[in-house]
Order: sequence, then C-alpha cells, then structure tokens
Amino acid sequence: MTQRLRFISVVALGLCLPACGRLDDLWNNATRSPASDAGRAGALDPNALPGDDAATPTVVEPLPDPADQDAGSISTAESDAGSQESVDAGADAASSDAPELAADAGPDTRPTITAMAFRTGVVEAPVAGARWVGYIRAGGRIPIVRGPVGNDGCAARRDTAGAGWYEVDGGGFVCVGPLAMLTTQVTGRPFERRLPTPPDPSQAMPFQYAIAYRSAPMYRWLPSLEDEREIEPDRFSPRADTPVDLGLGDAAVANGSRADASAPAARLPDAGPPRIEELEGVAGSPLLRRMTRGMYVSLDRAVRANTGSTFWRTQSGGFVRSGTVSSVRSPPTFQGVRLGEGAGHQLPLAFAISVQASTYQTNGRGGFAPVQRVARLSTFDLTDEAPVTVAGEQYYHTRDGYFIRSRQMRVVTRHEVPSDLSPGEKWIDVNLDHQSVVAYEGANPVYVTVASTGRRNRGNPDENYETVQGGFRIQSKHMATTMDGNSANDGPYSIEDVPWVMYFEQSFALHGAFWHNGFGMMHSHGCVNLAPADARFFFEWSEPRVAPGWHGAYATPQHLGTRVYVHYDAQALGERGGPDRVPSH
Repeated sequence: MTQRLRFISVVALGLCLPACGRLDDLWNNATRSPASDAGRAGALDPNALPGDDAATPTVVEPLPDPADQDAGSISTAESDAGSQESVDAGADAASSDAPELAADAGPDTRPTITAMAFRTGVVEAPVAGARWVGYIRAGGRIPIVRGPVGNDGCAARRDTAGAGWYEVDGGGFVCVGPLAMLTTQVTGRPFERRLPTPPDPSQAMPFQYAIAYRSAPMYRWLPSLEDEREIEPDRFSPRADTPVDLGLGDAAVANGSRADASAPAARLPDAGPPRIEELEGVAGSPLLRRMTRGMYVSLDRAVRANTGSTFWRTQSGGFVRSGTVSSVRSPPTFQGVRLGEGAGHQLPLAFAISVQASTYQTNGRGGFAPVQRVARLSTFDLTDEAPVTVAGEQYYHTRDGYFIRSRQMRVVTRHEVPSDLSPGEKWIDVNLDHQSVVAYEGANPVYVTVASTGRRNRGNPDENYETVQGGFRIQSKHMATTMDGNSANDGPYSIEDVPWVMYFEQSFALHGAFWHNGFGMMHSHGCVNLAPADARFFFEWSEPRVAPGWHGAYATPQHLGTRVYVHYDAQALGERGGPDRVPSH
C-alpha cells in the first residue's frame, strides 16, 4: 500500500516521503479545544497542564490542546521537539525537584519519562535543532539514563518540575517540558487516564482493531445529545428528501435550507466515491471525520457518554459509536519459516498458494497421481534436484519423498549475495515473481515467507500499484502508523495504526497486513504486505533498531538501515524499475 506521510522528523533527516500518516493530524484535531468552544464544558486552558481538572459532563474528557501538543507540528528548524516558546521561559530547567539521575540505576527501578504529545521526539544531542533519531508516542514511557543535562532548545512549562534534556534508554535525548513529563508527575493525575493505552510490542497485533461496517461519524469528543443531533440528524428524524448517503454526512436539502456546517458539501449520487479529504469534519465542530464502510480504526478503550450511548475511543483520540464498528477477531495467523542449521529448514522451500494444492507421487506409468490435499500456505522443504516436467507441468521433489506441482506453489530458492555487501551484513530479498521475502545475514538465509506486493496494471497508470524495484535501505521504522488515501478503483481507504511499518523508498514499505489473507499473491497498493507475525520478525531483526519504549526510529549516516532489494527473477539486484509515478493514494 502506498500512502501519504507527514513526519517532520523524516523531513529533518532529508527523506522525501509523501504525506500518508494522518494519525497525528487526527490526534491534533481530536484533542483540540477550539476557541469557539471556550464556553463548552471540558474546554481546557492552553496554559494548564494536560487535562487539569476542568469540569466535563462526560465519562472521558478530551485531551488538552496546547499549541505544542504534537511534536509533528514543529518546523524543520525546530525538530528538537522542545524549541516551542514556553509558557514560563524563565523556569529553572534543572529544578531541585529533579535531582541528577544515576546512569547505573537498575533497569527495573530507573525513573521514566511519559510522552504527552502524539509524537515526542528522541534527538541525537541535547541541543536546539538536533536531528531526530526516533520518537515516543503519547502515553509511552521510556527509562531515563541520566539528566537533566541542560535546556538548550528545551522550553520549560509552568508547574512542570525537572524540565530539561534527559538521556534515555536506547540512545538519544528527550525534552521534559512541552511534550513530555517525568512519569512521577503524571502518575495519579486526572489526565493520566486520558492518555492512550500503549501498544503491546510482544504481540503480532500491537493494538485492538475494528472495521466500520457502514458509514459513520467519528466524533472529536465524547458527544452530547445535541452533538449527535447535529451530526446524525437522520437517527432522530429521517427525512424523505435526504440525499443518498455517500458517507459524507448531511447534505443541504433541495428547498434551500442550509447544510450542516459540520458536514462536507453535498455530492450528487453519480459523482463517484468521495475523496478522503472530503470526509474531514470542519474545524471546531463535533465531527472529526466520516468513516466509510471498510475503514479500520485502532481502539483504545470503551467509554459511555451521559446520553447512555457506548463509544470506542480510538488511538487517534476520536470517538466512534460501538454499534458502527466490529472488532477484528480473526487476523491472519500465517507465519513464515526460520532457516538455518538449528531451525530444521533451509532453502529451497515452497509455500502452497492454491486452495487445491496437493502432494503427488509417481504412478508407475511416467506420470504423477495426487496423494493428499494440503492447506493453503503449507510449507514444503525441497531437495536440490531440478524439477521434473510431465505433460507440460513441473513437479518438485520434497524432502519427505513426495512431489508438489509448481503452479500450485511459490518456490523460493537461495539468491546470490549482492556484490557490495559487507561480510555478514543483513539484507532483505523481495522477489516479485514468487511473492517471497527472505532475510539474509551475509550469504545465509535466516527467514523466509510469502507476501503480497502491489497489483500491477502497466496499461493504466492510475491503477498500476506495482511495487518499486531496486536496491534500497530501510529509512524509518514505526511500530504503527496510519495509511490512507484515494484509490482510482477502490475509492477512499483508511487503516489506522498499520503495524510494523518499515519505509524503504518514498511511501513504499514492508508492513503487517491484518485485513486480508492473500499472501503469496499480488494484492496491495504498492507496499510489501506481510502477515503480522512476519512483519514483527522483520521489524525486530532489521535496522535501525527501535529501542524498548520507542514507537519509531530513523536511520542516520551513523546507523544505516538494513538493505532491501526488490526485483523480478530476470532483474539484477539493484536495477531500478516500477511505476512511472507513485500513485497519489
């Protein structure tokens, strides 16, 4: 899947990725208390600490909206995540409430920092303008090695003790100030429960996910009855002259009445599917955005409004009615195979991709007869013998004495080592003909699986999602990020918190896919879709390393990303190819 991405830290690294990660934008919008809502219960003082007790009529209050809430909104020149103006610039960065911390405190007892912004940067040096090497997401906690070690570019904030730069586990520095707090100051405070639940990195599915099974609104805050009437009038008094629901909300009626100010403009029934941009709510209204059928959200927790309605709060800070989405309960369980002497498997190896694949044996008359049907994505260890051709069909000999038919399988063989590889260097081989992905350490393959790469249609550039070919390096890694856009033939799509994302060229990435099980076949919008467990393996195995507590990391000249080679069988490793342009979806 290709998509749009807005990472200020990527810009700071000189990478050029199309905007595709809108989860930070959704967070900004969902947690913003607009000036027009100053009188609304729950509107927060932008100079207050996050979530300081403001009266609110709902079970879960919206998170605050200081202008510095999202590290992603900082300009490139201010990418140290702490250079915004302070509400109390004269505060002492090395407060007596935060004594110098010992670097040798045990890993189970070291104090931690809690991220308050959607992305709180980890920078390479404790100075203004330092390059990002990674980030923590809101609610995430990371152990402190030592600090504070100065406050150059790290603004203090009113009532925040211990402001300044802290060295954190994994290498790098975090600014305790506008975007992060010492966890001791967060624990037990009313706003602690408003922070999203961090992902579980031990699981192939780090979040709980749900799919929208019909068009539905995502609210900016837990709605009141008046909010629901404004955004969903048809739920209260359906009208015969209401236009066809295209997932765009309430349109103006024919007799000249004003359209709902919180909804996008009306569309004619024959205007085609809406664009993702048209689903956004108007700033300051209760509507964050509209969801259309088939969109996915990542869930934080269930909450109940005073109206009695139950909502899911999403990881992006929005609220969706529980009856409009259905939890993803059966994600793909397929996983590839570890290779090597201790693993019991080696290349060549085959994966069954046909639902009618079988094993075969010789029939004594120069042909083959089926023995047993095998499940799709079953694996077979093969001998090094060349395939046997009978009646135009190729059959491979398995190590357990059977034969398998070539056209029912994806056969993966060992590839020669790239000529400029360092001894033992890690690299990833993505073969588009076989839809296979192999992890190598030097000449030794250590893991193999099948994937789903981009659907190819070279005759129509708008529908050609072919995966780019060439030699690349992983540029950035994200435990989860949102992918959305507009597809010429599929309409708008949005998947919050796609797991285990590894960008290697513009918006092309290897990542987990929980919304289909078509591995072994071209299926995606350009990215290399992996089963979630496979994506987690490659995420943890590859460089740059994402330290515990971090949500993402960026490659640097000192710490290069793992090489990725994408090619067809007849294509030399590193040879450039692919679509003439990257689709803007």
